[in-house]
Formats: sequence, structure tokens, C-alpha cells
Amino acid sequence: MSLLLALVSGVIADSGAAFAQPPTAPCPCNSAQNPSPQGVTQGDWNDAREAADFWANHEIDFFAVNWSNARSYYVLEPNVGHGWPGQNHGRQWFGYWEPAVHRTQFIYYGGTYNDYNGVVTQMERNRGVAANRAYSTFTNRIGFTHMSSYVEYDLDYYGAARSGRNARRIVRNFITGDVYATFDHYVTFHYLGHF
Repeated sequence: MSLLLALVSGVIADSGAAFAQPPTAPCPCNSAQNPSPQGVTQGDWNDAREAADFWANHEIDFFAVNWSNARSYYVLEPNVGHGWPGQNHGRQWFGYWEPAVHRTQFIYYGGTYNDYNGVVTQMERNRGVAANRAYSTFTNRIGFTHMSSYVEYDLDYYGAARSGRNARRIVRNFITGDVYATFDHYVTFHYLGHF
């Protein structure tokens, strides 16, 4: 839609969330609510589900790169059921071919989401997830830091790798496969489903 509006107004759009024909998620996925939860637009909710399907079915190709702003970035390649890049590859941009706009686009993968305020952890525990499967980053009595079980991913892609990103994210518990969406930069979360 943003591309269509940009073409009508004569401006080239540089971001979007409408992935072209998102691949089928690798497992039977469920959603806590469809239509969207109260306070979330149906468009945001649909974008979050499309982004979850995208990340679930794209893996990093460490032998291919795309260029943006004179820098190289690893490529995300479609691979049904082999997505969700691991925590140690976060905090960077990735390029991929986006059929909706017929060009390479860039999307950011944040890596570990520490959940220091415990919002997602509490939601998980309220849903019955055990404490050893849902936890914020913490340091134990002997000084060993346990990194959170959550990983963050952007919903939106951009025409170039850049410093500015918007507030929309999904956060996934890599142990349970449960995914939460936030549209206000981690203030509120909504259970999206199991991917």
C-alpha cells in the first residue's frame, strides 16, 4: 500500500511491511486473537503475522551479501521451516529480495531482547510457561549472566540499511516458539501465536 501511495504522489517509498505472499509457516501456527486484539489495528496485526511468517521461513546465507550505503550485509534466503536467526547474529541489518517491490530490501534483526522490565516474562508465566523456559536476562549469585530466552525482530523492511527504525517489533521465545507483537516499542505486548 505504501508503494502505491508513493507512486501516486510521485515519491519513492523506502519502507513497507506488506511482504509479498508470505510463505506458509513451518508448523501449524495458532493465534491468540484474530481479528486483532483491542487497541491494535487489523493492519498492524496482519503485518505482525506476516513478519512472523517471514522470519520463520528465512535463514542467513553467510556466503552472499547485499550492498547498501557502501557497506555489505548478509543475505536472508527463503528456506521454509529453517528461519528465526539465532541470538548471536543479532544487532545487524540483512538484505533480501522483496518481490512486492521488485528489488532488494533491508530488514533489521535485533538479537537478544533482555526483557529487563519483565513484561513478556510475566505474560509467558501467566500463560503457564515454566520459569526455566521464560526469563529475563539476569545475573545469578555467583556472577554468571543468563541471557534472556527472547529474541527481537523488526516487522518492517526498508530500501536501505539505516539508523532510523520504527517502533514495531515481534519478540519470540526461542525455547517455546511463542511470539509476541509490540507496536509501541516494548511498552505493551500482545500474544501473536506459536511459530
